[in-house]
Amino acid sequence: MPPPRLRAAFATPDAFLAAFDGEIARGGLLVRGAEVAAAQAMGECLVSVEVAGSPAVEVAGRLAAVVPGLGIAVMFEGPPARLAALAGSLRAPPPTAAPEPPPAQADGPEPAEGPHLALSERIKALSVQQKMQLALSGGREERLALIRDPTKVAHVFVLKNPRIGLDEVQYAAKSPNLAPDALKLIAEHKEWSVNVAVCTALVRNPKTPTPLALKLLDRVPLAELRAIAKGGARDQIVHAARRRLAG
Repeated sequence: MPPPRLRAAFATPDAFLAAFDGEIARGGLLVRGAEVAAAQAMGECLVSVEVAGSPAVEVAGRLAAVVPGLGIAVMFEGPPARLAALAGSLRAPPPTAAPEPPPAQADGPEPAEGPHLALSERIKALSVQQKMQLALSGGREERLALIRDPTKVAHVFVLKNPRIGLDEVQYAAKSPNLAPDALKLIAEHKEWSVNVAVCTALVRNPKTPTPLALKLLDRVPLAELRAIAKGGARDQIVHAARRRLAG
């Protein structure tokens, strides 16, 4: 049986470059909206990458996990050469910039971060697949560190960790670094989406898709709604909060 084919379409070069830097360069990609019948974990697959209507580039990968409602996570053995070449061709030459001045000398030694620094460095050295596995099985400190990690493909898997607490979900909902797919997962979760603290955090988060934030605005407490109406969120959310208070 031939390996399944997945289609990853990007509307703009910038969208592809963001996915390349944040996911593909780290060894993985969440193919949004993809579906595979009877997917076999770590089975071979082909991914057809299309950028803004340009000819597709097809690369081989392995199926890592099915993320219901979002798509399929695919793993690569390093960034595929054809996708790296595509990314290189899409990048504009960087503007010439003046050299930055050296940083000012601190008055004293910087405080060591101790185990937190060690944990962040350890996670930084992991592959995308290892981060995804750690997200599903790691402890509280590892989950919080992964929420701060720039490998956004791991954020959804942190939320799928069976031991995650509501306070961690609220922390994630506040994070402007959180992947849009993870914000959507929180907003549509049957329990988290009715928690007023989580809803307020999502509404205030500038990275929450506007339609989701507007939908959750009715679940925000009156005191928070008044604060938002005074300018505590994006303009569209602020105007919507004012309309609700006026009504």
